[in-house]
Amino acid sequence: MDEPAKLNLPFEFVPIDTERLRLRHYRLDDLDALHSWRSREDVTRYQDYDVQTREESQRSLERATARVTMAVQGDGFVWAIERRDDGQVIGDIILFLDSIEHALGEIGWTLHPDYQGKGYATEAARGVMKLAFETIGMHRIKANLDPRNHASEALCLRLGMRREAHYVEDFWSKGEWTDSYIYAILAREWRANQ
Repeated sequence: MDEPAKLNLPFEFVPIDTERLRLRHYRLDDLDALHSWRSREDVTRYQDYDVQTREESQRSLERATARVTMAVQGDGFVWAIERRDDGQVIGDIILFLDSIEHALGEIGWTLHPDYQGKGYATEAARGVMKLAFETIGMHRIKANLDPRNHASEALCLRLGMRREAHYVEDFWSKGEWTDSYIYAILAREWRANQ
């Protein structure tokens, strides 16, 4: 068994480079890219936010750019997912600190539909999980998703995560009660898969 994790906090935001991607801090001039998917019903359907106006996307961008330090429970980072070959921002990925005492994190992702199915989300998530486990020192990372979001469920499985819970009608979203799946992976499982 692993000893209780000692998190490397406070932790300042860092970019992450993968084979094809640069996960970087959002800039205010990324508004067009961010709004290109946050304004789409097919993207926001399973998110905890509705289709956004340009002004709402601007506020989301400002909140993302303000996240520069992970120090207390609830802190988190939002990385813009940028393709290294052309500089196109194609989505984003988040990592939140759920518990300092128990070294728990939560990961989430959103990708513009034009770039789905090409392995970008998997590559980005692996980069963030590597940072979370190997540098920040997290013990466990979970993902919370709508069971109808089959693409995110498949991504969780590709990442080596297992389904740990199915909560029935635990979340009111877009005019209906929805279910939630919880997927998770432990640091030692992550290491064994590398």
